[in-house]
Amino acid sequence: LLMADVATLDRLEYLQERLLAGDECRYDERSPNTVNTLMGAVMAFVRFCKGRGWVVEVPALQKLESDEVMKGRPITESEFQKMLVVTPKVVGASSAESWIFTLKVLWESGFRVGDVMNFSWNDPRCIHPIWPTQSNHFPTIVIASSQKNGRVQEIPMLPGLVDLLESIPSKDRKGWVVNPEAVEFDLKVKADSFKPNSKQLAKAIPHYSNLAIAEACGVSEAAVRKWVTDLPQSPERNIHLNERLPKHAVVQLKKDPKRSGSTTTRKTERFTVERVGRIICRIGMEAGIVVQHASKRTSQREKFASAHDIRRGCAQRLINHGVSAETLKVVMRHASFSTTEKHYGAIRTAQNAAAEIVARMKSSTQNSAFVGGLVGGLGSEASLTLDEISALKSLLARL
Repeated sequence: LLMADVATLDRLEYLQERLLAGDECRYDERSPNTVNTLMGAVMAFVRFCKGRGWVVEVPALQKLESDEVMKGRPITESEFQKMLVVTPKVVGASSAESWIFTLKVLWESGFRVGDVMNFSWNDPRCIHPIWPTQSNHFPTIVIASSQKNGRVQEIPMLPGLVDLLESIPSKDRKGWVVNPEAVEFDLKVKADSFKPNSKQLAKAIPHYSNLAIAEACGVSEAAVRKWVTDLPQSPERNIHLNERLPKHAVVQLKKDPKRSGSTTTRKTERFTVERVGRIICRIGMEAGIVVQHASKRTSQREKFASAHDIRRGCAQRLINHGVSAETLKVVMRHASFSTTEKHYGAIRTAQNAAAEIVARMKSSTQNSAFVGGLVGGLGSEASLTLDEISALKSLLARL
């Protein structure tokens, strides 16, 4: 198929519909916000093709209606403490300390999970701290251009993060600031599943699809993709792949398998950003912190506290302490002020409005000493004596 055949309005609307229905998804369905994001990437490629002359026009695909809200919410201090408490249960006692430190860095920095895994003590190519050499300067953090907004930035280091990093002995301040320890865990797999050795896998790849190999081995297609990636040299594939392995090909794959059985123990070294994010979500689930309730109207699923909700919690604390929206934009490193306003503007406006209302209502109920003396007073102000009231009446009569 050519791009001109598939980049039509009918086919793009069909893709949008199937994404919304949850095709190729871990969950039963996707939210309209998620589908709009995915289709945005697709349409960006269609526009790229239009610029190359591969398609005649860019179809006018309409976005799905969605609520412009956070996919979660800021978590509170007490909820964060619950996450710390259940961390050993999720990651194991031996690795708990390193994971608790990871969570604390997220809580005190406002980092994204990708930022925290790219946080180095002294590597200038990564996110790294800058310690002041003059007494009137403050610690800062330099953000490399690999971050989400693609900019090199220097931002203030929040006081809580300063205290956390300074608690680390000088001799240990090298390499990664955050490095969740490797953990060993059992993977539950089908009793009749197996992983072929590299030689047999390399023989099968040119003739069969990943899906066909996965079916024969009793594993997921994602597992086969990982096996293929790990091969020293990936064989070239034919254009036409068979959809199913015959019995003799399955027998060949089973010759001297690397593993088989119902469980396998896996040891992971440094975790990927995605893996860290999923484990933090498991911690949030274990702590029972729901940040988004399921809704059939908006196609939202129940969501538990994640690393990004910890980041939102940091922003909420700054708002509660009266930090301006302009400063919040710098700390959160939003690409534009509209992002800060969209997600946190309403919260800040509500806080400012509440503060003004409380201040005005409080002042209106507190009488001055002069008025308090006349009406008996509402506070601890001293009342006027009878002689003072008589003198005041005489003065008013002469005016």
